[in-house]
Amino acid sequence: MSMTWIVVANARHARIFAHSGPNKALELVQEHALSVEEQVIQESGGRASPKHKEPDRLAARGFAHRVARGLCHARTRGDFKRAILVAPPAFMGLLNAELDPPTASLVSDRLDKDYTRAETHKLRQHLGQCLCV
Repeated sequence: MSMTWIVVANARHARIFAHSGPNKALELVQEHALSVEEQVIQESGGRASPKHKEPDRLAARGFAHRVARGLCHARTRGDFKRAILVAPPAFMGLLNAELDPPTASLVSDRLDKDYTRAETHKLRQHLGQCLCV
């Protein structure tokens, strides 16, 4: 059975789990958080300004790029053969835009949900049929 990676992310936090087959547990292999520099960009917009969303978008785009780059490196090392992306719709769009074509071709499922705070056993339940392939 080939390794599946499950990327559970939002604009501030990402957890990457490995799954080796049916009835196997999810194993946390990586965790990423918005860097201090990205947080400064995000917080520099000032909430009273109508332009406050632009720093948020820039920080989220940078974070999506970092997560996608990590997936690309893992793919080239052969760490996984299939990927599942789980992210809220806005971040899912950013992450999809940052994936290189060879890595994107390994994504079998996408769930537009924010499960970054879900406990591992609950996450496994949410993924349901995605893990049975």
